[in-house]
Formats: sequence, C-alpha cells, structure tokens
Amino acid sequence: MLNKYFSALALFVLVFLSACTHDTDLAAINEISYASDIQPILASNCTQSGCHNDQGDSEFSLVTYDDVIENGEVTAGDAHGSELYKVISNRNGEEPMPPSPLSLLTTDQIKLVYVWIEQGAKNN
Repeated sequence: MLNKYFSALALFVLVFLSACTHDTDLAAINEISYASDIQPILASNCTQSGCHNDQGDSEFSLVTYDDVIENGEVTAGDAHGSELYKVISNRNGEEPMPPSPLSLLTTDQIKLVYVWIEQGAKNN
C-alpha cells in the first residue's frame, strides 16, 4: 500500500514538474522500483503470449531485468538514448509498442519508465 502511495506521489510530482519549462529535478522524485513499478508494466504489456517472452515469436525477451537491460538496450541514466524508451514513447519513428490490437502504454507508464532509466535503471 505504501509503495503504491509513493508511486502515485512520484507520478504527481513528475507530471507537475514536466509542466515546467526547465528540466525535471529527478532528485525530488522518489526512486522508481524495477520490481514493483517497471516489471508489472512490462509483464502486462510486453510479455504476453506471442510477444517479448521466452516462448514468443519475438526476437528477444523482456521477462527478466537482465533481458530488459540487454534486449531493451537500456542505457542507465539516458532515457532518450535507450531503445526501450524510444519504442514505448514512439520516438523511434517506427510502429509504437505494444502494437495494435494491444493498447499503447499510458502516459503515466511511459513517464515511470523514463524516470526509472534516468535514475539509473536499477534492479531494485
């Protein structure tokens, strides 16, 4: 319960700060957790049967933290340089992920991934 509260608070702070014209102060945002914030997003949106799981048709898996770092081409501290962020935010010029007919990630989910990467993409 407390973790969800801090996640909601972090999102509020992120949305509030992103409305400003200066860069977001990541030090003011609670640390995003891979285990409780990022992995559930990937599990429910990216690793369904036939997608980025160990048995799917995809060329790579996003099931474990190591998979995400290696296959998602995540550069800790550089969300804009990380393929995972570019793909989910449709900044790579290709079809956004997840593809149709699945729903795209919400703005809040994309922001969580962004902050997690900028905070160092820790396995926490």
